[in-house]
Amino acid sequence: MSAQPRRLPDPSLHSPLWQEKQRRMFLLIVVLSVGASMAALWSQAPSFDLLDLWALPLLSVMLLGLQLLLSRSLIRFETALSAAFLGACLYVLLALSHQFRVMPPAARTLSENTYWFAVLYTSVFYVYPPRHAVRAALAILGTAALVCVWHLSFTVPEATRLSLIGASVQFLMVGGVLVLIQATFGAQRAQLLATRTAALVDLLTGIANRRAAEERLRQLAARGAVYTVVLFDIDHFKQINDRHGHAAGDVVLRGVAQLAQTLLPQGGMVARWGGEEFLLILPVLGDTQVRRLLNTLRNELRQQRHGEVVGVTACFGVANAASGEVPETVVARADEAMYSAKQQGRNDIRLADWRRSATGA
Repeated sequence: MSAQPRRLPDPSLHSPLWQEKQRRMFLLIVVLSVGASMAALWSQAPSFDLLDLWALPLLSVMLLGLQLLLSRSLIRFETALSAAFLGACLYVLLALSHQFRVMPPAARTLSENTYWFAVLYTSVFYVYPPRHAVRAALAILGTAALVCVWHLSFTVPEATRLSLIGASVQFLMVGGVLVLIQATFGAQRAQLLATRTAALVDLLTGIANRRAAEERLRQLAARGAVYTVVLFDIDHFKQINDRHGHAAGDVVLRGVAQLAQTLLPQGGMVARWGGEEFLLILPVLGDTQVRRLLNTLRNELRQQRHGEVVGVTACFGVANAASGEVPETVVARADEAMYSAKQQGRNDIRLADWRRSATGA
């Protein structure tokens, strides 16, 4: 029996368009952070703070290095974002400890760098899933509390200790309230994402459903992108249900979905289009490339075993979209090519000619 397919999160979160937006967002974070670091150092000249003098350039170099690795696809976006967040956490916590050592003897409040803790308490819920984010936020808050207690006990002059205790308590209480608010919003966001995922994922196979595929096609058309669409249908699927039962048919559908998902090129998407039909949305491929991919899929399908069902075949219709072409037209040409393959004896591949269709020839 074939293995259970891998359950996918929201398909829209894995689209090339979404990934590109994430990369742009990270670039903006890097530009703003590096700019803020340099501005902070410039404002201190010529009397630089010793911590900022080495920590801010080091943090900037780390962010620029992460951006370089991300731009070359050597690390994932999640890895880059997590590393940047941890670097920022370390700097802000060091700055909190450092201020107690360098503050004037008459100081009665904490310095401005404590404002950045609010950014940490909110952004952590973007960097990590809700449960992990709560733990990370509480770890930051707990570490900040330990730093404050240590310095208030052993570093701060007795004359200003009472005032600084009040300021520190306010600082920590605000942090606790922010964590509580963000934890509540994070749980609600997780529920909304789960609802959206249920609307975009086929429950039987675990891959994207027709609605998710239509959204992807609309996104590509809006950008004027070119792409390849493959519509394929399992041959004689009704006979599988009639001979072996609908439960066996469901196993076949899950196995086909899993295999198609495994063979997808980067940036591709597979969706259950309806019944025993599946749709592949791929980066634009030449005839040789798409035939190689689909022949591999056909061969693997014939070798699969789904309970009592040994091997299946399918008919494939392929269409390449022109820039700005209406998605419905592209899918219709792929559908026409697929039925042409069925009429020719099944277990075959047919390529639609979008140039002739577009010109009406």
